[in-house]
Amino acid sequence: MKKFLITIISILLIAVAVKVVYNAARQPDPTLNPDPNHTHADFAVWIQGEQMDFAQWQYMSGEPGTHDNGDARFEIPEDAKEQWEAARDEQKYLHKHLHLHDGVGNVIHRHKPGLPLLDFLGSIGYRQDGNCIYTDNDVPYCDTDTVYWRLFVNAQEISLDTDVPVDLGYAFEDMDSILLTYGATDADIDQQLEEMTDEACLFSKTCPWRGDPPAENCIADPEIPCAAPLE
Repeated sequence: MKKFLITIISILLIAVAVKVVYNAARQPDPTLNPDPNHTHADFAVWIQGEQMDFAQWQYMSGEPGTHDNGDARFEIPEDAKEQWEAARDEQKYLHKHLHLHDGVGNVIHRHKPGLPLLDFLGSIGYRQDGNCIYTDNDVPYCDTDTVYWRLFVNAQEISLDTDVPVDLGYAFEDMDSILLTYGATDADIDQQLEEMTDEACLFSKTCPWRGDPPAENCIADPEIPCAAPLE
């Protein structure tokens, strides 16, 4: 009888161990982004001491309104709705793989690896020409001997290219912190870096101890969906 009980217990322990190993193989590490198709970066743009506000409707992709849980996505002013509809395609995104949504103006969402920062800025109306970067209002801010653009990723300055103000060909890594600033002193930059947000991890689900990720009006090119299935 004793040997029989030991055998039964051993079988049960083996079954539990097999199940634990199987589940571990199926479930992503909670500290890793479970979806390689959906990566994120915190970012900010400062121009001569003023931070640009990208939480406005004209920079948003996706549908306006609210989520099923009642959380706001974003709202479009009545006098801008016609402009909104005219400017958007059926998918309602400014770029198929790089965008902002849900009224969050400080976290870039990317659905295809390797795309550069320049592509994202272009989707919200910014462009680079020679030693100038133009805002979405087509206002140029150009490098001079005393006033110029600088780019920081995770508080480290990205090397300058001699032909352009900054190298916007940088393709961010998941959870990067990106600061693009113009006309800032070293003291200004220290302050701007201090004010960088830390919210990309919420969308990438890499900081579960901070709670559930925000509700998302997630959109992407159908060929590269918002969520990758587990292998």
